[in-house]
Amino acid sequence: MLSFFKHIAVRIWLTVFLGGVACLWVLPSFQARIGLEWALLPVALILVTAFLLIGWVSTRWGLGSVERLIHEAGVFERDGMVSEAENRFRRALAVFDSFLISPLVKKQKSGVLTARVARFYLARARKAYDSEKFLVSYLQSNPQDEEVAENWIQQVESREGLREEHQDLAYLIGTAQPKNRTVQSALARYYLMLERTDFPALQTYRRVLTADQQLPADFFKDLADLFLKERRAEEWALAIYLKAIEESDHRPAILRGIAACVRWISLTERNKPLLQQAYTYLDGIDPAEIKKMSAGFKPPVALADQQVVQRPIQKRVSFLQTTAAVLQTFYEDVTGLPVWIYRQIRSAGRRTRQSKKSRRVLSGILLAGLTTAVVVLVINTVGHLVKTETPVAQKIEKAPEKITDPFTLQVAAYLKPAYAKKLVENLKKQGLDAYWREAISAKKKWYQVRVSHFPDKKSARDFGESLKAKGIIDDYYVANFSPPSK
Repeated sequence: MLSFFKHIAVRIWLTVFLGGVACLWVLPSFQARIGLEWALLPVALILVTAFLLIGWVSTRWGLGSVERLIHEAGVFERDGMVSEAENRFRRALAVFDSFLISPLVKKQKSGVLTARVARFYLARARKAYDSEKFLVSYLQSNPQDEEVAENWIQQVESREGLREEHQDLAYLIGTAQPKNRTVQSALARYYLMLERTDFPALQTYRRVLTADQQLPADFFKDLADLFLKERRAEEWALAIYLKAIEESDHRPAILRGIAACVRWISLTERNKPLLQQAYTYLDGIDPAEIKKMSAGFKPPVALADQQVVQRPIQKRVSFLQTTAAVLQTFYEDVTGLPVWIYRQIRSAGRRTRQSKKSRRVLSGILLAGLTTAVVVLVINTVGHLVKTETPVAQKIEKAPEKITDPFTLQVAAYLKPAYAKKLVENLKKQGLDAYWREAISAKKKWYQVRVSHFPDKKSARDFGESLKAKGIIDDYYVANFSPPSK
C-alpha cells in the first residue's frame, strides 16, 4: 500500500511539472486558434497523456532493472557467489517496493520474483533469520506451492522441527495440499508431537492413513496412545488399536481400548472384518470382564438396545448429569471464545511482523499520525502565542431597576443566616419570588426572609392569607420593600 501511494504521488508531481512545461510551450500556438474558453481542453489532454506516459516509462524502467538483477543473481548463484546473488535478489525486491512499478503490474509480476527468491533460500545450506522469515511469509501467501512447501517442511523438521509459531502456517499448507504425501506425513508427525486431536489434526491423520504408503510402526503406536488418552471407542480408533497392538509396549491398555470398541460399536457389513479381528484378541475373556475393561471410554453413540428402565431417583440423577454436561459444554464454548480471539490476534500480529509489506504500511500509518499530531500542536502553539486583538466592547452599566411595587411580605426572621437561606431555597422550589436581607434591630443582626413585592398593602395581605391557607407559611406582616442582601 505504501508503494502504491509513492508511485501515484511521484507520477502526479512529474505530471504537474512536465505537463505544465508542455502546456506553456504548446498553448500559445493553440490559443489564437481555439480561444481562451477552450484552452482547458488541450491542458487536460496534455496532463492525462503525461500521467499515462510517465507511468508506462517508470514501469518499463523498473521491470528492466528487475530482469537485469535477476539475471545477475542467477549468474552469481551458479558460480557459488551466494552473498552477491542474495544482494541482487534483495535489490530486485526493493525495486518492486519502490515507486517505479505500477501497482497492477507489481501484482502480476512480483509473484515470479518471490518464488525465485524462495527457491534460492531453500537451496542454501545455512538459513539466516531473514531468509527463514521470507520463506514463512512467502508460504503464508502461497501455501499451494508444493515444491517450496515440501522442501521447507523437510528442512525445518530435520533441523529443530516445527514449532508452535508454525501451527497456522502448517494448517494453511495442509489445507492447500491435501494429496501431498510428504507434507501430510510431516504435519501428522507434528500434530502427534503436540498431541492434537482437533479437526485439522484428525483430517491430517485420515489423509495419511488412507494414502497408499508405508507408515512406520511408531506412528500407529503414538496415535493409539493418543486415542487411548482421549478414551476413544469409535470404529476408526479400533482400526488404529488393531494396527498398533502388535508393536506397542502398552498392550494391556490397547486391549482395554479394543474391548470398549467391541462393546460400543454396532455390527455392520462394513465393519464386520474389523470386529472379527478384534474378537480374536479378546478370545477367552469373560463378557463381564470385557465390560469392566471398557469402563471410562466414550461410546460413539447411545445404543437403544442397551437402555434399561430406571427408577425415578435414577432418572433424576441422569437428568442432573445431562444438565451438568450441557452447562459444561456451554462453559467451554464461552470460555473458549476469548482463547480463540486471542489466538487469532496473536496470529495476525505474527503475520504482520513477518511481512515486510505490512510493517511498511503500519510505519506509514504511524508516520502520518505523528505528522498530523505535530501539525496540530504547531497550529495550537502559534494560536496561543500570536493573539489577535479584537475590539473590546464598551461596558454598558445597567441602570438600577426602578421599584414600582413598594410593599412586600416578611414571613420569617432569624439570627443565623443559614436558616434564612434554607427557607429561601424551600420557598423558591415552590415557585415563590423569595429573598433574604440583613437588618439590625435591638443591637442584633437579623436575617429577614421576604416574598415578592406588591403595589398596595391589600394585595400583599391577600397573597399572605393564601400562603397561610395552603400551609406554606405560618405568619406574615406587610413591610416596605427594600432590595435583597448580596
